[in-house]
Amino acid sequence: MKQVVAIQRMPETAAPVSLIKSYYVLALLTLVWAFQFANIQIVNVVLERIRTEFNASDTVMGIVAGLAVVLFGSILSLPVARIADRKGRVSIIAIGVAFWSLMATLGGFAQSIIQLILARIGFSIGGSVSPAPGNSLAADYFPKNKLPMAMAIMSTAPCVGGLIAAWIGGFVGTTWGWRIAFMAVGIPGFLVAALMMITVKEPVRGIQDGRNADTRNYSMGETLRFFIENKTFCLMVIGFCFTGSADLALSTWFVPFMERVHQTSMKEAGAFGGTLNAIAGITGVLLGGAVIAYLGKKDDRWRIMGPGLTSLLAGPVLLFFLFAPMPWTYVGVFCAMLLMVFRMGPVLGLVQSVVKVRMRALAAATLFMVGNLVGAGAGPSVLGALNDHLYPIYGKLAIRYSLLYVPALSMLGALFFLWAGRYVKEDIRKSLAE
Repeated sequence: MKQVVAIQRMPETAAPVSLIKSYYVLALLTLVWAFQFANIQIVNVVLERIRTEFNASDTVMGIVAGLAVVLFGSILSLPVARIADRKGRVSIIAIGVAFWSLMATLGGFAQSIIQLILARIGFSIGGSVSPAPGNSLAADYFPKNKLPMAMAIMSTAPCVGGLIAAWIGGFVGTTWGWRIAFMAVGIPGFLVAALMMITVKEPVRGIQDGRNADTRNYSMGETLRFFIENKTFCLMVIGFCFTGSADLALSTWFVPFMERVHQTSMKEAGAFGGTLNAIAGITGVLLGGAVIAYLGKKDDRWRIMGPGLTSLLAGPVLLFFLFAPMPWTYVGVFCAMLLMVFRMGPVLGLVQSVVKVRMRALAAATLFMVGNLVGAGAGPSVLGALNDHLYPIYGKLAIRYSLLYVPALSMLGALFFLWAGRYVKEDIRKSLAE
């Protein structure tokens, strides 16, 4: 079948992208992801309140916090990313953000657990537009040597979103209830969507990849074959599944863990603990971007081996967090979070570097789709079921023993990242070849 070539200005004839404009777009993309994650995380902060009002089990709450949020959005992210690789990414992101803002706000009006689950599914559908098209967009605003740091800045979004959710959930949720907290984090998304649509223009594809950039449109079969034959990409996806499961499990059940094991209040666990986690997350993500941007100049293998080493080290630190007394628990979770999120910028940047220009959104969507589906299944949902299973034996302390598999997941994912280091140089070379 004859290959279709996109009609566009060639990268070498395009006007250079302003650095100020690049960072403005990056800031806006970070806000998109931050508010999306805040709307995910808000359920975790007020989870006990929702569970009590609807008399739901931990298994059901695990579905509300995990599977309902990622299932449909993760599946839809692939066709959305495919469209984004061929059409305008900016309008796709803006429309999706407006939709998930509406569904997140409507969740505050739910009168039953079923209605809440349906609202979260709607939110998940809108969330399919981010962050994959945003990652692809950023790759056309930043050159290769600045991309790891740009992705690291964007990857602070979950931490910033977690901080927003922690403060709104901790204070608004305590004062006015979880419903008002839902609305407070959902409504700002409408403003972000409007700014994206009005102020951001679509850049020329491949403008940062040089005059020989391969900007051709590949068929779905060719694209999938390229992914499957790309060892670095496949190993990164597997590693991201395990480490992402660890992230989701810890972020979902951190507040209930603190309330049940250490008898902290929702305000302390949500606001103080959430702030501490956010600071650790932002520090770890930026540190990962800066360190790997520096080491990656010397050897591309550091771009995936660095995340592998820190994810491996996170395992024993997580064990310390689970069994340390207060206030050392906070020290443990701070250090563990810093190590766990170190990988984000380098991994997301490398995904954009090992595939061809018009495969980037789909590559990022594939990473997030598989990671989210596995993460939702092997993270919050399984932990909720484990809590229910172990409760007759350990009572409120069951959550501590359920969380033991979080360090195991992080260390297992680390092994796949380290394995990918063997192939990264060759796969980067193949992505640039015509």
